[in-house]
Amino acid sequence: MAKETKNSKSTKKEKTIVKVEHNDEKKEKYGLDENRRIVKIEDKGDRKERAKSKRIFAIVLWVLAIACEVFGILRLTDKITWLDKVPFVIGAIVLDLAFFIPGSLLWKKANHIDPISEKNKVGFWCWNNLGTILSVLAFLPIIIFVLTNKDLDKKDKSIVTIVAVVALLAAGISSYDFNPVSSEQLNDAQKEVIAKIGEDKVYWAKTSKKYHVDPDCPAFSRSEEVYEGTVADAYERNITDPCRRCIDSLEDAEKHAKEEVTEKTGENKVYWTEKGTTYHMDPDCSALANSDKIYEGTVEEAFKAGKVAECKKEQ
Repeated sequence: MAKETKNSKSTKKEKTIVKVEHNDEKKEKYGLDENRRIVKIEDKGDRKERAKSKRIFAIVLWVLAIACEVFGILRLTDKITWLDKVPFVIGAIVLDLAFFIPGSLLWKKANHIDPISEKNKVGFWCWNNLGTILSVLAFLPIIIFVLTNKDLDKKDKSIVTIVAVVALLAAGISSYDFNPVSSEQLNDAQKEVIAKIGEDKVYWAKTSKKYHVDPDCPAFSRSEEVYEGTVADAYERNITDPCRRCIDSLEDAEKHAKEEVTEKTGENKVYWTEKGTTYHMDPDCSALANSDKIYEGTVEEAFKAGKVAECKKEQ
């Protein structure tokens, strides 16, 4: 909350100066291109529950995939005699792959929605790449059965083996998470963004590989549509790296502003209103003449509130 004190300097109009102790003001968008549309990501509910449901569905698909492999092996060994052997086995391998890959993609998606700790390095790798591990179980046994089958002629054995090996490679590669995230990584990213702008809010475009804290970052120069969400929303979409240009430029601007304010006024204190993106060094600035309520705080608090521009009348 904030403490309210009367501004004794003003003689024209009495104003209320609110000294900011905890920044709970809603950040205004600054420097936003008017032609660019911001799309807010809707909250889809509890992340752990969403991740849990995806993991359960992934496991069901993996079980179905392995069941297809089992049927293929049963046909190879003549335990069942449905249809011709080679077409049946190839069909079983194709269905195996068709169930397996979506299961692995769901598993990877769940791990980005609700990442686990990386304290146990081996466990972290195995958990994130469980699909790759299971791909061996889903395809290697049938490859062994094909190679050791004495009823298949050389040509049929080669065809089925090639299909199964390609399926194994496709399943293993598509299941591997080349960019696994941990709960520690997500927490650190959230803390950094909150420390910079005062809230957990970032932006990205459809083709973005990085998230941004500035909706008008030059990286969006060709983007007509920019998405707004939390750091966790960006991580869910496999956007896990911050735009250093955004964060560093904001940090540099904040540092410069603090130095300038301190040099001119002798203290780190500025004033701003709820609207706009400007901060002021003088609570009696003419730009604040019609404001009944102004906020007082440090440059850091002003920047967190989205007030990142110096008043032109005071320059």
